[in-house]
Amino acid sequence: MCGAVRYAIAEKPLATGLCHCNRCRPQSGSAFSTVIFVHRSAVTITGETADFEDFGSSGLKVLRRYCPRCGSPLFTVPDVTPDLMMVKAGGIDSNEWFQPIWELFVTQRRPWVAPIPQARLSSKAIRQSEEEPRGPTVGDAAFVALQIAARVGGRF
Repeated sequence: MCGAVRYAIAEKPLATGLCHCNRCRPQSGSAFSTVIFVHRSAVTITGETADFEDFGSSGLKVLRRYCPRCGSPLFTVPDVTPDLMMVKAGGIDSNEWFQPIWELFVTQRRPWVAPIPQARLSSKAIRQSEEEPRGPTVGDAAFVALQIAARVGGRF
């Protein structure tokens, strides 16, 4: 927001999504967080960032990186996926192209937020619930991230 931190991403996103988890919602200041999944090695950061150390549903550490000058959330860096990170789509200069293909933690989605048509769904529930009629649910965001990592070079 303030321009003190700039970054470049040297690859197309592996996936795009909305995260409805109980940690991303308050961190984003909204009902969900808009993210793109990229390889950590593809991101070059210029400027000082700060980290809030959190823990994900896996129990492993998650760094929530932000701008210390204006407080804007920038990245989510989970230990569960050592090669991947999530970039907050709202911080990308030109993000008109953003269209979520995943919804993470859909069982925590606010009731007034409509599902994204054709998006793949993920929740903490192993079984598919009646609230999630469009596609498979999986264990948690870590599993989704591992699926994305396995599809490097592939298309969803």
